[in-house]
Amino acid sequence: MPLSSSPSLSSSRSTSSTPLINHSSSTTVYNTCRDANEHDNKWDVEIDVKGQIDTGPTDENGSFSWSKLLHYTGPGWLMSIAYLDPGNLESDLQSGALAGYKLLWLLFWAHAAGLVIQILSARLGVVTGKHLAQLIRQTYNRPLSLAIWLFSQLAIIGSDIQEIIGTAIALKIIFGFTLWIGVLITATDTFVFMFLQQYGVRKIEVFLMVLIGVMISCFWVEMFLSHPQISALLEGIIIPEIPEQAVVQAVGTIGAVIMPHNLYLHSALVMSRNLGEKPSKNKLKEANFYFALESAIALLTSFFINMAIVVVFAQVFYQPDRIVTNLPGLYDASDVLSKTLGYYARYLWAAGLLAAGQSSTMTGTLAGQYVVEGFFGAIFKKQWHRVAITRIIALVPSMIVAVLAVERFDTMGEILNVLQSLCLPIVMIPILKLTSSSIIMTDDFKNKLVGRTVSWCISWIVVGFNIYLFGMFLDEMDWPWWMILLSIIYLLFVAYLMYHPLELPIQKKKQHHHQSMTDHDD
Repeated sequence: MPLSSSPSLSSSRSTSSTPLINHSSSTTVYNTCRDANEHDNKWDVEIDVKGQIDTGPTDENGSFSWSKLLHYTGPGWLMSIAYLDPGNLESDLQSGALAGYKLLWLLFWAHAAGLVIQILSARLGVVTGKHLAQLIRQTYNRPLSLAIWLFSQLAIIGSDIQEIIGTAIALKIIFGFTLWIGVLITATDTFVFMFLQQYGVRKIEVFLMVLIGVMISCFWVEMFLSHPQISALLEGIIIPEIPEQAVVQAVGTIGAVIMPHNLYLHSALVMSRNLGEKPSKNKLKEANFYFALESAIALLTSFFINMAIVVVFAQVFYQPDRIVTNLPGLYDASDVLSKTLGYYARYLWAAGLLAAGQSSTMTGTLAGQYVVEGFFGAIFKKQWHRVAITRIIALVPSMIVAVLAVERFDTMGEILNVLQSLCLPIVMIPILKLTSSSIIMTDDFKNKLVGRTVSWCISWIVVGFNIYLFGMFLDEMDWPWWMILLSIIYLLFVAYLMYHPLELPIQKKKQHHHQSMTDHDD
């Protein structure tokens, strides 16, 4: 049965305009905020997954329930796939090849920092009943929201290119296909995705979690085959150290910790859980708790998968005194593994890479749908239109890269990483502002002082590393004047975005009322 006709979805649509919170002192302000946007309802598009999974009644005694955790499990695992995309896997293998175990501590804390921001994203969707793209459109003026959309779309395209090319490389390792043929084959995942969407979000979650299981199996088997040094592994996780020759890999690890499109995705997917027509404060607290716990478990699993790849290449490639001039890429890695761990190790690597590429392209497709419809409304008449068009947006650039940059994909990957790093602050700033607003989140759920301090510090650290990465990229380009000019414009835009206050709905209502009074007086 198509999602659009599912009973749970229909019921969620009929109640989507009801208040989220009815028993707090800030409810009146929040409901007024929602009323102020009634004239803008034509832009609101219910996401296909909204309210599909019943979470049951609120556990009033507040005790932990494994059954409850199972009901809320799903969105965090789909979110964690962005930490396992082919771009991250390549970063892992190069970190291990160049620095051995010494950057594992950075990988761990990168996941921990990502968890904090992802929890904010999930909380935003739970409390407001809207995802990040919808809220940006409602709280920023049109030119500014369009600029944010442009950066977000560029980030999605850049991420999709790496994911599609990664899948094509896996197919090349297994079947010997040329890269452009592999890219064409990856287009078939669109049909798989449309098929799964007909049967609800739970089927998508199970399918993608199976792919995560494939990655765990493949990469951990290879890790055990490489005979890791347990003492060196624990030392790498605990003791912070950045070797001089691994600065670029360290910056890349931090810079890629939070994918811009992942913030949109997570804030939308949490709405797949039905919290009731008028969820109480306790129900919202319950949802926030279990979503945070699920996200922590999912990202811990993601860390272990990434760690396994670092360990493998620390064992089979890293030599402390060797000066590495050519780091292995995704395809070269299969040759390294087959020479050191046996011929069939290349196929384990390819299977894990294929699972990573397919799962990340599917979650990227979901994120692309939410971003486009959140910013522009119901521009697609049918569900398959959305899937097809968002895939084409990524497939066309990927095909161009596959044909024109097939011998220079590592350089292209570096450029795409820089693109992601530039887009990240544009998405992070709105989510930090939105989750700190009492009008958007209410006084009960807005970020408190400690939360605001931690999240902004994490953001500044991540952004600082990204700027450093971009600086290194400019240095390699010999600082061309036009890129310097664009850099200045970009930094001014980021500063303006930080300075510019949210245009909260209650303020818009007052402005509208004032304008009406003025027109009446005239």
